[in-house]
Amino acid sequence: MTPPALIDAQGRPFPLAAHLASGGEGAVFALPNDPAQVAKVYLKPGDPQRGEKLAAMVALVSPALKQMTAWPTAVLFDARTRAAAGFVMPRVSNGHPVQQLYNPVMRLKAFPRAGWTFQVAAARNLAAAFDEVHKAGCLVCDVNQSNALVLPDARVGLIDCDSFQVRAGGKSYLCDVGTPHYTPPELQGQHLRGLMRTENHDRFGLAVLIYQLLFVGRHPYAGVYTGPGDPSFEELIAGFKFAQGPRAQTWGMAPPPHTPTFADIPPELGNLFCRAFERGSEAGGRPRAAEWVPALQALEQESVLCAADPGHRYWRGAAGGCVWCRLAARGGPEYFFGAGGTSGTFEVDEEKLRDVLERLGRTRPAEFRYDRARFAPPAAPEPDPLPEGLDEHRNVTWIVGGAAALCALAMPLGLVRGFICVIALLGALAFGGWLAVLVARSPWRQEYRRRRATYRHASDDLADLEDKWRRRVRAYQRDHADSDRRVRRLVDECRALASQYQEEVRQLAAHAEAAALRRHLQLHPLADAEIPKIGAGRKQTLAAAGIVTAADVEWDRVRGIKGFGDALTNNVMAWKNEVLRAFRFDPRGATSPAEQQALVVKYRARQQQALAELERRLGELGALAPACRQAVEKLAPGLARAVAAFDQARANFRAVGAR
Repeated sequence: MTPPALIDAQGRPFPLAAHLASGGEGAVFALPNDPAQVAKVYLKPGDPQRGEKLAAMVALVSPALKQMTAWPTAVLFDARTRAAAGFVMPRVSNGHPVQQLYNPVMRLKAFPRAGWTFQVAAARNLAAAFDEVHKAGCLVCDVNQSNALVLPDARVGLIDCDSFQVRAGGKSYLCDVGTPHYTPPELQGQHLRGLMRTENHDRFGLAVLIYQLLFVGRHPYAGVYTGPGDPSFEELIAGFKFAQGPRAQTWGMAPPPHTPTFADIPPELGNLFCRAFERGSEAGGRPRAAEWVPALQALEQESVLCAADPGHRYWRGAAGGCVWCRLAARGGPEYFFGAGGTSGTFEVDEEKLRDVLERLGRTRPAEFRYDRARFAPPAAPEPDPLPEGLDEHRNVTWIVGGAAALCALAMPLGLVRGFICVIALLGALAFGGWLAVLVARSPWRQEYRRRRATYRHASDDLADLEDKWRRRVRAYQRDHADSDRRVRRLVDECRALASQYQEEVRQLAAHAEAAALRRHLQLHPLADAEIPKIGAGRKQTLAAAGIVTAADVEWDRVRGIKGFGDALTNNVMAWKNEVLRAFRFDPRGATSPAEQQALVVKYRARQQQALAELERRLGELGALAPACRQAVEKLAPGLARAVAAFDQARANFRAVGAR
C-alpha cells in the first residue's frame, strides 16, 4: 500500500517510515522518529463518523490505556482532502495473540517456556486491560482470540481499538461485528449491526478468555454433552450449558476429559465463572473486569512448584496435588511439556569420590603388636621362702632311707648267719615302711606340687589374656580389610552410575519420536474440533466410546460405533490426518522434562545414597582402630597382673625345683 500524504491535527506534514503489516481495513507503518508508536492508515479514508470516533478516543486517552492498549493518540488526515485517514497508536511489540498462549499446541511454539502461572498472570493483565477500557466508558465488543496480544513478560496489549464501542459527547459509536464463541448467550443468533452493547456483554467475552487461559484452551461450553440431539457449539452457548460448576449435570453437561476441574482452582474463581456463564448472568451479574484482578493475583500467589516436573505449577489447594501430573498419569496430554526448560543432567561427583579415596588411603591399619615385656614388673621377682621344717624332714628321710638301704644290703649276710637275714629283712621292712610314710607325707613334695599347680594356673591365665589380645587385633585387621574393600567397591558402583544413566537416556531418546507424536495427538481434543456433521451429541457418543483426542481416533474404533457410517468416520479421520500433518518432530526437546527430571532425580538419589554409605563406611573404618585400642587397653591391667603372677609363680616353682 502506498499511503497518501498525511498531516496531523495542526496541519503539519506527518511522514511515515517502513511498512510493518497490512489488514482488511488498512496498513501499519513505523514512525521515523518515534519507535514507541506506529501509524495505522486506512485503505478507504474519508468516513466522517470514523473521524469523529477517533477524535473522541484521542480525547479519552490515559497513561494506563496507552500502556495496555493500542489506543489512538492522534488522528491523521489526508493532506489533500483533510478527511480522517488514520491514527497514531502505541506500538505493541513482540506480542502474540492470546490464542497462541492458551492453545497447548500453539503455546509450544510461541511460548515454549510459559507455565500455568504465566497464563494466570496473562489472564490478570488481560482483566486489568479490559478494566481500563471500561473505565473510559468504552467496550471491546468484538472480543476474540486475536485482538489481545500477550508479551513475553505476560503483559497484555489490546489491539484493533478503533473497532471498540465508544460513547462520548452524548453520541455512541457502535461495533457491528462479533465472534460467535465469545458472544454471550443472549446475543447468539442476533444481528449485531446497530446493536448497543453493554458492559455485561463484554464481561462474557473476557470471562471466556480467562477461562481458556486457566483451563488449557478449553471453552467453558466445550464439555461432555449428555442431552438429546446433536446441538452446535453456538446452540450450547445459547442454552447456557456451562460444562463446569456444581450444577452442570442439571443441564446435561460435564467437564471434558483430561482437563482441570473446579477442584483445581480456588472456590472464589469458580464462583466468578459460574456468575459469568450460568443462566441468570444475562441480567447484569457477570463479574466486572476489576473483580477478576485480585482473584487471579491470589491464585498466582497460592501456586506451588511440582516436585516431579519443574514446568508444573498448580494451586496449592488442588485436590490430589499436581493437576498436570495427575492428568498425564491418567492418559491425558502433557500440557506443559518443556515449560520447565532443561531439567539438568546427572554427573558423577568425582571430586567427592577422589576425596573418599584420599581419606581411605590415610586410614591405614594400625599396629597393635603384643609385647609381654611391656607388662612385666620392673625387677625380677624374688621367690617366696620355703616353709620351715623342710630340712629336718629331709634329714630324717635321708637317715631312714639310709637305714632301710643298710638293712637291705645286710640281707645277703643271712647266707652266713640266718638270723642276720631275718633281722635285716625286718629292718628293711620297717625302715622301708617308715621311708614310704615319710615320702608320702613329704612337705617338700606337697610344696612342689602346690607351686607347680600355681605356675600352671598363672601360665594358663596369662595365655588366655594374650590370646584375647591377639584375637581382638585379628578381628580389627579383618574388619579393616573388609571395610576397605567395601568402600572401594562402593566407589566403583558410584562411578558406574554415569554409564547406567546414559543408557537410560538413550532408551528414552529411542522412543522419543513416538512419544512426541502421541503427545501432539493428545493435545487435540475432539471437543474443540470443527468436524463436518460432528456436533456436541456425536462428540459425546465418541467420548463415551473412549475417543476423546486425536490419539484415540482409529478407523475401526470410530466405524464400530452405532450411527457412524463411512461418511462420518471419514470426516473424523480427515480431521486426524490434518492434525498428523501439523506434527513436526524436534529431537532437541523430544524427551519429556518430567521423564528427564525423574531420571536425573533417580540417579542423583542413588549417588547421594552411595555417598552417604561411603561416609558411613569411612566413619566406621576410622572408628575401628580406636575401638581396638580401647579394647586391648582394657586388657592391660589384667595382663600386668597376669604377667606378674606368672613370673612370681615361675620363680617360686623354680626355687622349689632347684632344692
